[in-house]
Amino acid sequence: MLSQIRHFLISCLLAAIAVAAACAQSQPQPGQTSSAAPIRALPLYEKCEALVDNNSSAPAAIAALKDKDSPKRIKAAESLAKACDSRATNPLLAAVRDDSDVAVRVAAVEALGQLGDQLAIDPLIEVIESSDWRVRVALARTLTSFQVYRSSNAVLNVLSNPGDKKVSEEGDLRARCQGILQVNQLRDVRFSRKAVGFLFLFLEHENQEFRRIARETAMELKGTRNGYHEMLGILKQANFPDFRRKAAYWLGKFNLEDTRPALEEAAASDRDSMVRQAAQDALAAMKKQ
Repeated sequence: MLSQIRHFLISCLLAAIAVAAACAQSQPQPGQTSSAAPIRALPLYEKCEALVDNNSSAPAAIAALKDKDSPKRIKAAESLAKACDSRATNPLLAAVRDDSDVAVRVAAVEALGQLGDQLAIDPLIEVIESSDWRVRVALARTLTSFQVYRSSNAVLNVLSNPGDKKVSEEGDLRARCQGILQVNQLRDVRFSRKAVGFLFLFLEHENQEFRRIARETAMELKGTRNGYHEMLGILKQANFPDFRRKAAYWLGKFNLEDTRPALEEAAASDRDSMVRQAAQDALAAMKKQ
């Protein structure tokens, strides 16, 4: 009987240890955000056709941006997004800079994107590097929605471009990947190909979860305005064989029939054997899908 009790207690202890280990593994590690939503390419905002300075609902909403309750401040920002009143710009910018709740800061960034007041562009660019990653995700969509050079360039070269910085936090990577997707929604295609180049670097990250996020982003490029066109351009024109190889691979994943001629040409005549093989594999994958 005593040995049975001892065996039972040991079994319980081992089970408790296993549960604790599983819980520990399920918790986000430093710099990671495992509960974050999937990365998705978002349409650019349809901005106010014109701004006024006399919308009767604006003063109350502006005042509510200072309410003690975060949900009320978020609701106020959402209301100001629809008010199309230029008086909302500075209070919303203040919320982006100073509000203690990241959800309110995100709502304020989104509202500024929908207002479309270009006076907000430079102040928003100034906060990119100092902002929480969730705010930076919102900034990617808002700044590209202005569709002017300096805001689009900031998303490409400040928000998305890692430069010589090692990307070591999941949230940071998510913000950069969102910027890559939003740049590929622009009418101005000058920024798109460089953005795809940044993504190609992230696809080689040493962290397995980061590579998964980069692959998720790559698949989302299929649904952007410029994404698959840029993959075609890279396949045909890039000097780096590795870039051409990656472009062939993702074009196969996209499974779009009008990419077949470029893949067939690369499979037959690319000067690099690995690119030729990647194009052949892509064509084979397209047949199976």
